[in-house]
Amino acid sequence: MRFVRKFLALAAVVGSLATAHSEGVDPSLDSGRHFEPFVLSLKPSLQMSPLPGWMQSPAVVHSETATIEVPIPALWAAPFAEVFAITVVFDDRGDGGPAVEWRSQDGSTTTLSQGLGEWGAALGLNARTLVLPQELTRQGGVLLISYYAKFENLLSLAVRPARKNPLAVLGAVSDPVLVDEAMRVFDRSEVDGRRNPPLGGDIRRGSIVEAELFAPVEQMDGEIEFVVPVEGRVEGALVKLDVLGLDPEATIGVEINSRPIGTIGFSPFRLDDPALVPDTLGRLVMAGWRSGWAFIPADTWHSGDNALILRLQRSEAETDRPVFIRNAGLHLRFGADVSSRAEGEAVPEPDFSLPDPILPNPLDPPLPEIVTGVR
Repeated sequence: MRFVRKFLALAAVVGSLATAHSEGVDPSLDSGRHFEPFVLSLKPSLQMSPLPGWMQSPAVVHSETATIEVPIPALWAAPFAEVFAITVVFDDRGDGGPAVEWRSQDGSTTTLSQGLGEWGAALGLNARTLVLPQELTRQGGVLLISYYAKFENLLSLAVRPARKNPLAVLGAVSDPVLVDEAMRVFDRSEVDGRRNPPLGGDIRRGSIVEAELFAPVEQMDGEIEFVVPVEGRVEGALVKLDVLGLDPEATIGVEINSRPIGTIGFSPFRLDDPALVPDTLGRLVMAGWRSGWAFIPADTWHSGDNALILRLQRSEAETDRPVFIRNAGLHLRFGADVSSRAEGEAVPEPDFSLPDPILPNPLDPPLPEIVTGVR
């Protein structure tokens, strides 16, 4: 009860500060106001947010041509903004999703994404964030979002200004170009409008092995088991994957060799994230792909085949919408085997070599191309 009284007192103080701010402080000093988003919702009804200060005219919806036009000001007209990003939420039916184009002041058109969604796999709620190239938006223009013959599957979009901040990156594996307010990091391949190719087999970097479990989109129903053959001493491992459709209250448990070791962890999100939308029952769900991981300790591994199980545990209130995973893999660290080493004997350098990949025969008929999307 004492804690409740303190909380209410804090709420009263916050309210008084807000009143003082509105009465005596110039609101333009609040730099956060410059970065307010423009939000357009099409479902369940057409709604637009109030125009933020950086936006000069509203968006125009052309239902007859299945196109939305969003005017974007020149960067000189919004000096606090250096780039713009757009997040599109849509019902992904496996038809490639909506396309995004840019029309410059001279009338020329540039394709930013031929399709934000998947081909073949009907995922349901999906969301993609694109960074608009600065060289295009410098003089201003119009952003075009089109979903021909599927316009009813377009749910909402949000345009947000962003500022650049010098960032030093260790290593060459990732290429981060966007960080949101929840400190979620977007890699260039996620926000450049193209579809990522699936993972390409196992990679070794010294004592680290990146092992692919499976890459294509796969629906998860109940549990998925992988058999992981291991030679050598594992010092630790991470299981990593991308998930779409997972309810915020649901979990994916991880079990290795019949031993539960926890659940997949995901990056936090903010409650004003454009990809956080209500489902048919009004419950908040996160649209789009989310990356997750779990640590697997060394003492759970043994030499030979290891059984790795991912188990979906749904929440009681959710609507049983399908859950999909892709790009599942293991990040393993190996060490030298010291169990049989005599006292004083030097530890040999472990052999982390992987077998040469099997290359396709150029005379064989080509396999069908599998194209997957990103968040």
